[in-house]
Amino acid sequence: MIESMSTTERVTVSLPAEVRSAAQRVAEASGVPFSAVVNDALASWLRSRLVDAWLIEHQATHGAFDENELRAIAAESGIPYLPPTTDRTAA
Repeated sequence: MIESMSTTERVTVSLPAEVRSAAQRVAEASGVPFSAVVNDALASWLRSRLVDAWLIEHQATHGAFDENELRAIAAESGIPYLPPTTDRTAA
């Protein structure tokens, strides 16, 4: 069981105006605080980094997935297949 974080900290970040505005609209429409949207986005980004690390380790041990395996996994999961890109920069 994962314990929820109980300590919060105020931070300042710079966002493109259109991203902040769109996220604010979604937050308001959903009835959640903007900070919850930002928290969810960062948590999701961190989870994806954990998955990336696991995939690197798994493929180092078992070999790389080929495109057909990746397409099959996506189809079984009910998500669209997105080919890998080499541009993994953070904003």
